[in-house]
Amino acid sequence: MNFYSKPNPILPVSLHDARVEEISLRRGEKTLSGELTLYFPEGIRAEVEGEWVITGPGEVRFGGIDWDFSGIRCYEGDSVTERSFEEFSADLKESSWEIVEESYGYNRSVFAGYRYRDGFFRVEMEIYHFKETVYFYEDAPEEDMEDFSE
Repeated sequence: MNFYSKPNPILPVSLHDARVEEISLRRGEKTLSGELTLYFPEGIRAEVEGEWVITGPGEVRFGGIDWDFSGIRCYEGDSVTERSFEEFSADLKESSWEIVEESYGYNRSVFAGYRYRDGFFRVEMEIYHFKETVYFYEDAPEEDMEDFSE
């Protein structure tokens, strides 16, 4: 009998409880040449010198986007609506989106969380991409650094 155990990698960054205030996108002229960037002015969680802290402002870039298999769904009451990335970018001028769940798999990143418009509603973003995800963030001011280690 053959056996393989897939490791469960723990990333040194997390978007859990991070607020997306803005997104930008570039569709690209060739297939899989687009880029999507999520902006987090309040920072993200990162492991710094063995401790989990909330960083200063940050952004996450996804490249090589396959737009045909990427999308945004909003769940309000009993209805589900699909939003384009352009529409969702405009929506963020009204209120931010807080990520609660994040999942990464074969060329896919999926985020789910909540926005507010006459009450909270769930938003899921699925990004199908073929280039590495790159996380950029500034150090938090020393007085703002909290330890989130378990």
